[in-house]
Amino acid sequence: MTSASPLALAPDRPFAGIIAWCRARPWLAIALVLGAWALMPGVRRLFDWRAGGFASVSVLSIVPLVALVPAALALTYGGRLRYVDRRLALCAWLWTGGFGFAFVVALANGGSPFAATYALGQFMLPMAFGLWVATLDVPAGVLYERIANVLLWLSTPLCLYAALQFAAPPPWDVSWMRHANIVSIGPPLPYQLRPFSTLNGPGVFADFLDITLAINLPRLIASRSPLRIAQFSLCLAALALTMVRTGWLGFAVAIVAYLALTPHRTRNLAVFGGVAVVVAVVILNASLLLGGAQTGDDITARFSTLGNLNDDYSFVDRQRYFEGLLTSALGQPLGAGLGVIGTAAKLGAGGTVKDFDNGFVARFTEMGYFGMACYMATLGWMIALALDTWRRYAARGLPQLTAIAAAVVAVQVMLFVLDISSDHHNALAGIAFWLTMALVLGRDRPADRAR
Repeated sequence: MTSASPLALAPDRPFAGIIAWCRARPWLAIALVLGAWALMPGVRRLFDWRAGGFASVSVLSIVPLVALVPAALALTYGGRLRYVDRRLALCAWLWTGGFGFAFVVALANGGSPFAATYALGQFMLPMAFGLWVATLDVPAGVLYERIANVLLWLSTPLCLYAALQFAAPPPWDVSWMRHANIVSIGPPLPYQLRPFSTLNGPGVFADFLDITLAINLPRLIASRSPLRIAQFSLCLAALALTMVRTGWLGFAVAIVAYLALTPHRTRNLAVFGGVAVVVAVVILNASLLLGGAQTGDDITARFSTLGNLNDDYSFVDRQRYFEGLLTSALGQPLGAGLGVIGTAAKLGAGGTVKDFDNGFVARFTEMGYFGMACYMATLGWMIALALDTWRRYAARGLPQLTAIAAAVVAVQVMLFVLDISSDHHNALAGIAFWLTMALVLGRDRPADRAR
């Protein structure tokens, strides 16, 4: 006689249906979460356009966060916490302590509970999702292939839509640009805007492409599929078109980190060299390929500023701006509390977004000395854990797993560096932060199969 599952023995368990669904369809749950974060901003713009108005805060805005809740319930009420790797669990406790402290400070300072809760969810729910994925009883190679494949196939229509958006902006995107009054991405005219596809801006779109490309680096080298190479090239072209310099810098950092750690470095270097030549040809001929001389000149000029930042007025102004913000943060040992900056600030009394354009300064401002210490310790420890896993795989002579671990290190280092521009450990980037660690700290567990 076979034993019944825990859910069958306790049908009145809280959220039993959600837990059972996540357990039965983990791949669908992962795909739906990634799809919700990538597609819902575009769906929201379409709904706003059809409704003939624009709301700075919409119910549709929280759909991506809500999509993470089933995994959080499966992790906690489903009893999966005890299967989380102890080292990863310790990082999670550090993370929870830092952000929990900042949440309490926000409430004690009389801040908006809605803004503080929204900001907390942006950091904590991606963590819960990553921890749940880490408990799946799936070999690391299989888990990696599924996640990397979902991201690459999801990026393909997004890149094609970005090309359409650039050449002929759809009316719902034009309406959103005019109502949101985001002047930094150009006017809503053909060949003049910086495409953002279905996401909330060129920067977020570039982050998504960076994450997709970095995770798929081992698959690019190992695969001889023309389709996969075409998908990878499409992502690179879209990344160039966003003209997000931090996105370009992030991907360059990821490539350097991956080349330093991956096996078969000579072959990888040859492949990346070929890709670099193709990208250079595209940039030099951007005027012809993109439909206008001004477009090509803009991309070339944008690349040229990377080598001479001292003459870049935008960079210099931001540096001066950061100095004042950092001085202000140093004067608040406990921090201002969660929800006073970023998108969450729209839910506060002011109702406006306060962007710092620097993730480290933003965290320090909200979290104070204690919270920032927890934050930085978690980031550093995650990189160290990924490197340790890479070392163990390399020592055991496992080239496929070594390459996967190298890609995870590349993503972790890339996200750390990208924090110099804005928060890159919450929301969509936060999902990548925790999800990639699930690839190297998740493992086969016989105890799971026995349940």
